[in-house]
Amino acid sequence: MSVHSSRVKPITLIGIGVCLLSLASCSLPKKQAEPVNKPVSVVTAPKREPILAIPPDGMITVADGETLYTIAARYQVNPRAIVEDNEIGPPYIVTAGQRLKLRPQRFHIVFPGDSTESIAQRYGVSEEQIAVANGLELPLSLVIGQLLILPAEPYFVISGDAAASDMAASTLAAPAVSTQVAQAPKRKRFVAPEAGGTFMWPVKGEVLAEFGPAARGVHNDGINIGAAAGAEVVAAAEGTVAFIGKEIKSFGTLVLVKHKDGVITAYAHLDEVLVAEGDNVGMGQQIGTVGQTGKVDTPQLHFEIRKARRPIDPRTLIS
Repeated sequence: MSVHSSRVKPITLIGIGVCLLSLASCSLPKKQAEPVNKPVSVVTAPKREPILAIPPDGMITVADGETLYTIAARYQVNPRAIVEDNEIGPPYIVTAGQRLKLRPQRFHIVFPGDSTESIAQRYGVSEEQIAVANGLELPLSLVIGQLLILPAEPYFVISGDAAASDMAASTLAAPAVSTQVAQAPKRKRFVAPEAGGTFMWPVKGEVLAEFGPAARGVHNDGINIGAAAGAEVVAAAEGTVAFIGKEIKSFGTLVLVKHKDGVITAYAHLDEVLVAEGDNVGMGQQIGTVGQTGKVDTPQLHFEIRKARRPIDPRTLIS
């Protein structure tokens, strides 16, 4: 078969050079130089809302011109929380003079063994700040299950250096020190029996919220486990039922079980409770059923393990 002589000639280095020279000779439009002293438009920033502390009773009155968002910014709360806690429906409008319940972003729930001193040290605030935020007087008298509003600002005398502490000590009156430990009113004290030293999961189900930072800047001190309503909730270890109550609205029905070595387990959002305060329970013994009490949308169990008043990630103790 014959091959035609009109082959495509290969591109040589000389040919490439010619192409580049021809491109360089093309006249391209020159970029206009921008003026050096170009004026900059000034935009006035919107006026920031002054941040206020939530009143000790958690109630505020809506002022003229206020909206959910200005209130949320002023008191550093989530607008959705305002809507949920006050059952405000669409179009989510508040009116002047309306009373609203606000949920603080930072709070502490009093557990057995807590004292004002230990709470202040844990959150880096002063006992005086805690008293002012909650409309109380020193020394504080704590109650198991009590919700304490925590100040938004830290107490720098505690967390600062020695120089700052010395300066503050010379200018500020030291708050009264209270070592009073939280006690349940009109409830006798219980001593937990010796436990086996191991823990088990109190219910089987899907983990809905892990231990650690949660929404609205709140720290989840336990694990939320989703389960069918009425499912069995068992004691995670041998111990004594130290508290049963509904005082904490966000937790609903709550049971606290005291174990050896200062360990406490908490079981919240329960429906039915099958034990009484003072009962000794064994590991795996049923203490109640899964419910939807408190501030939850689905049946679940909020489970905590605390040692020496500090929350511990249950996953580190339960395989």
